[in-house]
Amino acid sequence: MATAPVGQVIEALSALYSTPDPQAKKQANKWLANFQKQPEAWTTADYLLKADDSNTETRLFAAQTFRQKITYDLRDLEPPARLALRDSLVEQLTVVAATGPKVIMLQLCLALADLAIQLLEWKTAVKDMVSKFGGSPETAVCLLEFLTVLPEELNSNTRLPLTDLEYKEQGATLLESNATEVLKLLIMYMNSSAGNTDLQERVFKCLISWLRAGDMDINIIVNSPLLNIAFEALDNDDLFDVAVDLGVEIIFETRDFNATTSNVVRDIYRYLVPLLDKIRNAKEEEDSDKVRGYCRLFVSAGEAYVPLIIQHPDDLSAVLEGIMSCTAYGDLEIVPITFKFWDELTYALMNPRNEQTIAALSRYYDALVDIIISHLHYPDDSTSWSAEERDDFKDFRHEMGDTLKDCCQVLKPAACLTKPLVILQKLLADPNSKWQQIEAPIFSLRAMGAEVPDNEEQVLPQILDLLSRLPDHPKIRYAATLVISRYTFWTRTHPQYITYQLNFISAGFQNEEVAAASALALKYLCKDCNELLIDYLSELHPFYTSIIRTLPFNDALEVTEAIAHVLAVVPVSGLQNALQQFCLPLAQDLHGIVVKEPNTHSREDCQKTCDLLELISAFIAIIHPDVPLGQPNPCVNFVNELWPIFDLCLKNLGTDSDVCEQLGKCFKNCVISYKMSFVPLLPQLMDRLVTGFQVSGFSIYLFVSFRIVRQYAEGGDDNAAVCFGLVERLSQIMFTKASNTKFDEMPDVVDEYFGLLTAMLEAAPTHLLQSTLFPTVFQLGFTGLSMDHVRGLSSVIVFYRRLLGIALSVDELVPANTTTRSAASLGQNGARIVEQFRANGNGFVRLIFTGLIYHYNWDVISDIASIIKSLAQILPLETSEWVVTVVNEIPEVNLSSQNKNEFLTSYMSSINDKQWAKARRVLSDFITSYRRKNAIDRSS
Repeated sequence: MATAPVGQVIEALSALYSTPDPQAKKQANKWLANFQKQPEAWTTADYLLKADDSNTETRLFAAQTFRQKITYDLRDLEPPARLALRDSLVEQLTVVAATGPKVIMLQLCLALADLAIQLLEWKTAVKDMVSKFGGSPETAVCLLEFLTVLPEELNSNTRLPLTDLEYKEQGATLLESNATEVLKLLIMYMNSSAGNTDLQERVFKCLISWLRAGDMDINIIVNSPLLNIAFEALDNDDLFDVAVDLGVEIIFETRDFNATTSNVVRDIYRYLVPLLDKIRNAKEEEDSDKVRGYCRLFVSAGEAYVPLIIQHPDDLSAVLEGIMSCTAYGDLEIVPITFKFWDELTYALMNPRNEQTIAALSRYYDALVDIIISHLHYPDDSTSWSAEERDDFKDFRHEMGDTLKDCCQVLKPAACLTKPLVILQKLLADPNSKWQQIEAPIFSLRAMGAEVPDNEEQVLPQILDLLSRLPDHPKIRYAATLVISRYTFWTRTHPQYITYQLNFISAGFQNEEVAAASALALKYLCKDCNELLIDYLSELHPFYTSIIRTLPFNDALEVTEAIAHVLAVVPVSGLQNALQQFCLPLAQDLHGIVVKEPNTHSREDCQKTCDLLELISAFIAIIHPDVPLGQPNPCVNFVNELWPIFDLCLKNLGTDSDVCEQLGKCFKNCVISYKMSFVPLLPQLMDRLVTGFQVSGFSIYLFVSFRIVRQYAEGGDDNAAVCFGLVERLSQIMFTKASNTKFDEMPDVVDEYFGLLTAMLEAAPTHLLQSTLFPTVFQLGFTGLSMDHVRGLSSVIVFYRRLLGIALSVDELVPANTTTRSAASLGQNGARIVEQFRANGNGFVRLIFTGLIYHYNWDVISDIASIIKSLAQILPLETSEWVVTVVNEIPEVNLSSQNKNEFLTSYMSSINDKQWAKARRVLSDFITSYRRKNAIDRSS
């Protein structure tokens, strides 16, 4: 063989492992990954693997190369060469089994496993490997490695070019037919291991792999010595983790129990009962690793046997006791492991057929409430927590809240609410109670809220009366305020509490630590009780105008939304006046900022402008009264009053992207909220959108235009014409921008522009398709097909898919025996579309094929395959020619002539037979295979 590739590989490996230069390492890695794709990599890897002077890194690279080549390029070898490759790898594995290192042994085992899966004629792979390596303890490790990775590769390596049927057949050939013999082999190894924990660990891992593949008879395993050995191994620290993994897999495989497997479950349960003492000892010793392992076993049993627990709760009490013990453990990384079990058990208990079991299991849920509340306590040293630790505990508390909801479903809300009530009553009677003790049961009340009905009369009134007795601590006040926010649905049916709750919430704004909770509580109170709060508007107005300027923005937004919910139910006759009262102060503040000359605004001015626009937008979004068409809409009248201020924003701050984003949000909400009532102001809005896009080029104006088209273009021909006029004006600006700016430099604009065109196609296609604009936008999309930006590219793809969909929907009306495609049969719109594809199809197909095989995101491959399928339906002969031309231009080094012919033969056959679904599948499979082989990093 030529020595040049060998020297280059060694040089690149030296750079990869020895040079301190990161850029040189990156280049070396890239070169090596590319080399593995080349045909000469076969012989080079063979030489490097066998060479006496190759170091470990070189031999490892050679072994990895074989795995890569077998995965992607095995079809490039003739059948005799594949068998020779197999024999060579087996011999090299024999050498490595004796000399090591294990990392090379693993790669060779993976390579042989992938070869065995693809080499359909090698039906005796497992027997051959057992015969070759199973005879001595020295080579047993190698055999176990192969037997471990074989099922893993067969069930998870989707990169292998096999059909689903071939995968299934190979599973039967390699795994199912050998499972019994492999199990006997594993038992033999375990019985003769004589304390060799390394060998035992490998046996366990191998068995786990075969169990996960679903190819071992669980009854045989349970009745074999392996089950006893696995649970005994829990006493061996070196084997504990793998023994837990094996136990979990065995339990999982017994989940689908029936009359024939009931003894299997009984045998497994017999091994679980002694673990109760072991988990107790592990907790006393604070051995969290051991507790976690035992917890996984008990939870696996619980999840697998939920139906049995429902039927025989006393007979499986050890499982429940074990899970309960784990839930009560103080390590908050272990406790969540149990939550899924409690959720699944609760779901089963809520089935009316299982109602009789609730009484037998209620004691566990009763204890569970107490356990969860105890876990909710902030520790005494929480002030020293990092932000990450604080966030983790916050997330954990919300997870526990879900378990409390489960308890409410089983025990009923009153019973669960009573527990924190009693705890609080005791704590409030003790002057030495810590805030952490009081805050935890208050938090639990908030978590239970979703399960409490609005007619609960027994406990909630006592709890709300208790709020006035709480200590004035910010953490307690914060939690109590959020309790109010969670039960506002209940307050709606108990209006006598509104005044008290309003005062409680309002007082919280005086404390910075409580203000955010107060803002949220006010929003929910006003949303759920808006009709009851109309009479409070006279009190809310001075409160709002005084506090809105002092709050952080997020809190101010919550309060604004709160007020808007109340204004939303104000009678139409008084709504405009109410809007002016609450919203005009915001508009005046906004005017005071934007009236400044352009280029004189500070960053603070711009941020304040954004905040005020978003507050105004909240009013527009929430308040949309039901006004009969033709009658004045007070909200539209109020927006008309705001136009001068909006215009100043455009004039003086129209180049600030954040300001324009919020201004666009106001415009969008006008369209969504007021619908046809907004039509009189539509021309003014369109003018502003065109001006805004012309000045700034920001995509927000295209997005608002998209909403306009979606809302109004289907409302009649006049509205459609007006909407298309907007599209035309924006398109002229877009054409200019496209001539000066690359699409990848303005992906959001491309995304929104083609989204706008697609909306026009969906609402009123004739206006666009029969216009002089259509050929230009059709061609403009070609630029978008070369984009790397996923969202922008996706919008362009959707545009072309919609075009083809329109043409096909018309074409499908043509009788099946029609052989010609006249313009009349296609319809005017369909003919117009076909005309463009016929004239530009060659370039179109070339662009999308280039994207498919080189740079498109995986997610769009299916969409592009659908496009080519649709194009083939409309223009079968032309599309076939275009596809053949493009495929034949692919370099031979990337795609052999044989693979080209195989694809083209299958694809053309499906086209000729008009099997469109098959054509799409063949193309999609071809692209996926090509990309996996040529266009991704194959070094892993």
